[in-house]
Amino acid sequence: MGGAAGALLCVAAGLAAGMAVRERWEARYQLVHRAQDMLARLRLMLTQERLGLCELLEECTVGQEGCMAQRFRNTAALLRREPLLALGEAYRQAEMQHRCPGEGLCERTALRQLFAELGTGTAAMREQAAAACLRRLKQAAEEVEKRRQTGGKLCVQLGLLAGIMAGIMLW
Repeated sequence: MGGAAGALLCVAAGLAAGMAVRERWEARYQLVHRAQDMLARLRLMLTQERLGLCELLEECTVGQEGCMAQRFRNTAALLRREPLLALGEAYRQAEMQHRCPGEGLCERTALRQLFAELGTGTAAMREQAAAACLRRLKQAAEEVEKRRQTGGKLCVQLGLLAGIMAGIMLW
């Protein structure tokens, strides 16, 4: 009986490990898509409205949840408290305060570059910077989507298989 219970625990542990990996990929997928939604709104507002940077950042997070929206809000709050702070530096400080689970290097780099460019130039240059960031995030989103679809299922299956094998060896 102890062998059967140990075998079942191994199967459950393997399945849980596979599902945990799949959940990390799902978190990154959600993060990238939320960031794309906010940046699309930011780009649209840059072309249609004449808002200050703080108002612009807050407005593009309306109705948005998650760490990325909180980062944008904190960046705006930091700029209000310290008006002489560069936008790129305010974003970096907000980034340190709000870590996003699943955030990849590609997303981090694209957003840092965007905020460095948003702080300077004309409205047209800012809109171009947002468009360039969206293009970079689109590539990341496609990669994450592929990985999520194929790798997520595979990880769960491999975790289950590893659990079954360990259970058989334990029995």
